[in-house]
Amino acid sequence: MRSFSLLLLLVMVAACATPRTAPVPETPAAPATAQASYAGDWDLTVMDTPAGTVKGILTLTETADDALGGTINVNGSDVNLRSVERTADGLLITFYSSDYQTDIDFRLKGEPSADELTGTALNTYMTVATRKK
Repeated sequence: MRSFSLLLLLVMVAACATPRTAPVPETPAAPATAQASYAGDWDLTVMDTPAGTVKGILTLTETADDALGGTINVNGSDVNLRSVERTADGLLITFYSSDYQTDIDFRLKGEPSADELTGTALNTYMTVATRKK
């Protein structure tokens, strides 16, 4: 009986000496907030060119590493953009025009969250890009 009492005492002491911790519930990670992006379709208008006002669709895409690219569609055919660069105040977009056999550039100002970008084509012609909804 004495050994049983000693064993019971040891079990009780061990139970009291062992820290008991409750599991800490994991805090769910905050959902990632979507960053504003230039990606999407834009109605593009270039005003007062020698050919008059020119309208088209600018489609910008963004890759996982934040690189921009896309196409421009004027007169029903898609042309790949040569480059799309972020600038301090917007975008610099370049594509090759087979009609004029030269590179055309657009300098557009506006934040990625903006619904309208304004600027120039060939540093001369007023250009407006309006985000399609």
